[in-house]
This record gives sequence, C-alpha cells and structure tokens, in this order.
Amino acid sequence: MSSTRLNVVLLTLAFAATGADESFAQSAPSPEAQIQRIITKQEVAWNVADSASFGSTFTEDADFINILGQAFHGREAIVQIHATIFNGPYKGSHTTVTMHQFRQLTPDVVLVEAMYEVTGYKSLPQGITPTSEGVLKTRMKYVLLKRDEGWQIVAAQNTAILPPPAQKTH
Repeated sequence: MSSTRLNVVLLTLAFAATGADESFAQSAPSPEAQIQRIITKQEVAWNVADSASFGSTFTEDADFINILGQAFHGREAIVQIHATIFNGPYKGSHTTVTMHQFRQLTPDVVLVEAMYEVTGYKSLPQGITPTSEGVLKTRMKYVLLKRDEGWQIVAAQNTAILPPPAQKTH
C-alpha cells in the first residue's frame, strides 16, 4: 500500500473512531477562531502596509481611538489614518498581534484584548515612547459584532504600553 493511500486510510479511521467525520464537515469555526482570523488579517495587513485590508475588518460606522487618544469614526477614516501611518512613522515596520483575552458577552457581541508588538518603525508619534529599545507594545481593546457578513469590529481603542519606570539608585 502506498504511503499516500495509507495516510488517507489512517485519517479516515481516526475520524470514524471519534465520530468526527460528519460533525467536522458541518461545524463552523468557533467565534474565537473566527475572531482570531480577523486579528491575523490585521497583522498581515499591517506587515504589508495595506490600510484597505486593515480597515476591512471594521464596520462602516466603527469607532477607533489611536494611541494618541485621537478618535476616528467610520471605516474610511480608519483606512485613511492607517494609510498615513503606514507611509509615515510606521513605514517598513513589522507587528506581531496576539489575542490576550476573549470574552463572548452575547451570541453576537465579543470583547477582545490583543497585544501588539511593533518593531522596525522609522519613528514614533510625538509623545509616544518605545516600551523597550526598538519595540513598541500596545494593548488593543476590540468590540466585535456578528452580522450577516460575519464578525466585524465596531469599536477599538489602542493604548501604548509605557516602559517600566527607571529604578532609583541610592
């Protein structure tokens, strides 16, 4: 028996043994897995400086507060501010995004906290200090709403994580 055929047989037996063959094909990803895809899409969009893709994860009427406390209303404004930062201080930067907390408040509302770690930036906005040498960490709070087209972000607030205070020496 070829190794490919053997793998198919073993996989089929594994699904049959668990009863997962039918439920696996019919089950949708969990809300948490769906939200993780959105966060991953944002991470990829940031890393290729694609503000349109980054903004596509938001509803048309979403609210976004950046790390400076500036508020933006609507997907188009969110796309525009990200186009500005991707071509300005964060040009060429790289981010890693990790879902830190997931809370499903209702079947259609989720609260998520994600941790962003940004490196390779040209500069930081005035008033923002790197968390550590060459690294800016931020905490993003998202409210997501499930609509017919799937989960989308209705509100987000980004907060810079400041460096720890300097230790005093006596």
